[in-house]
Amino acid sequence: MMRIAHISDSHITPGAEFQKEVFYQIVREINSEPFDLVVHTGDITDTGLREAYEYSQKMIEPIKKPMIIIPGNHDSRNVGYELFEEYLGDLNGVYKGEDYILIYVDSSISDRNEGRVGSSKFEWLKSQLVKYSSKKLKIVAVHHHLVPIPKAGTERNVLFNAGDLMDLFQRYDVDLVLSGHRHYPNVVSVDGMVISNAGCMSCRKVRAGDVCSYNQIEVTPEDITVTIKRLQSSREYKSPRLKSEIFISEGKKLARIVQIAGTFFSDHKIFERRKYENAVKKINSLSPDLVMHCGDIVEKGIPHNYDLAHKYLEAIEVPTVYTPGPRDINYIGYELFPRLTGGWDQGFETPLFRVHGVNSSQYDSDVGAVGRFGLRNLENVIKEQDQEMSIVFLHHNVVPLPHIREKGLLEDAGDVLKSLCDLKVDLVLTGHSSYPYATKVDKTIISNTNAVSCQYVRSLYGNSFNVIDIYEKLINISEINSLWGSKRILGIWRRNSR
Repeated sequence: MMRIAHISDSHITPGAEFQKEVFYQIVREINSEPFDLVVHTGDITDTGLREAYEYSQKMIEPIKKPMIIIPGNHDSRNVGYELFEEYLGDLNGVYKGEDYILIYVDSSISDRNEGRVGSSKFEWLKSQLVKYSSKKLKIVAVHHHLVPIPKAGTERNVLFNAGDLMDLFQRYDVDLVLSGHRHYPNVVSVDGMVISNAGCMSCRKVRAGDVCSYNQIEVTPEDITVTIKRLQSSREYKSPRLKSEIFISEGKKLARIVQIAGTFFSDHKIFERRKYENAVKKINSLSPDLVMHCGDIVEKGIPHNYDLAHKYLEAIEVPTVYTPGPRDINYIGYELFPRLTGGWDQGFETPLFRVHGVNSSQYDSDVGAVGRFGLRNLENVIKEQDQEMSIVFLHHNVVPLPHIREKGLLEDAGDVLKSLCDLKVDLVLTGHSSYPYATKVDKTIISNTNAVSCQYVRSLYGNSFNVIDIYEKLINISEINSLWGSKRILGIWRRNSR
């Protein structure tokens, strides 16, 4: 068994913003517990100035446990990353235990709040994961959050290549990721990889009236348990360790859904007509129960493109529901979209599942939002449904995607993701950024589909759409090439038990 005290965002500085007594209270608690290691995931200082580093060095002296500290965006201000090495140690490194490895990475960018793990550092990180692949427990620590954090306001100050890091960590079986940055504690499991985000240790800038906190982590061969330890309360999250699964029987097939996006209907070359027509032939031959279009139906929201959309979409022979992308509502698309599709937040019901459509797009902006009012309404209708399965679809991605510069394009992604996971929504379907990807966050499967017939693709596999097969015991998501109809599996997961 291994125990870690995960602290972050202490923002040690002379002045009232730093809560010295709270800091010492948590230090006393850490010293009284049998922790094997303390990990501070950045923003140990508030300004990155020499006086802040001198004060921080003095403040952490009472911690009587082995400790790893990594820099945050505040620590790198004013070229503070040079002082970090002088006072606290290496910016990046590897901490080796008998049967575990902890790789810590500086994600800060000087004088910016956003984060990045640059290409050379990314390759170094990959090489360390390869080198220590035989370790039973693999941990990575980074300041910036990988997945959106709830109750943290607008999704910004993100890690630009969060999707690539998530993909890397999953490929190399990382068990635990430690992060901070957003001043609110959060724990999720992404396909068995536990992500622990620590809140503020001793800074007044807490979120939603919260108090200072840190995370206690206990790792056993079977589970990873993260306890968010607030000053007067605690909450425990337990997740089974990563392991391979063999599915002996999927059971009877109950439903098939086809997920498409990015048709981009227009007269321009950006619309690949042959690929669309071949894809529709394949979709019709698959006999799905439903087609779900996750947005960017047209290249521009003008009448001619919507006339084309009406013509081409008639070729789909099964029920279809739509949610708009930003291109669908620009110009006068906000008037044309509901005329074509029949409405904004579209739904669909069968005895097995209920579909809830969400319009996340805004006029003349790539940035999307569900909004507090919209999210509350969505929560209410999901709670009231009678069907066994709930499915939500929107345009904007709710988790970072590989090969995409993450910009926080769904500004309330943290609250949306938390809400859908808490409600144990079975499937969340999105269609932004033209990259096929599927993963499971806690009990919720998230599927992003590629562009089906647009030249803007980011996958070497080419244009494609997703097929979601729902069985009695599992859900299988496959990607189908638009032109040739070839298939590859994106993921297989157990269904939620009710």
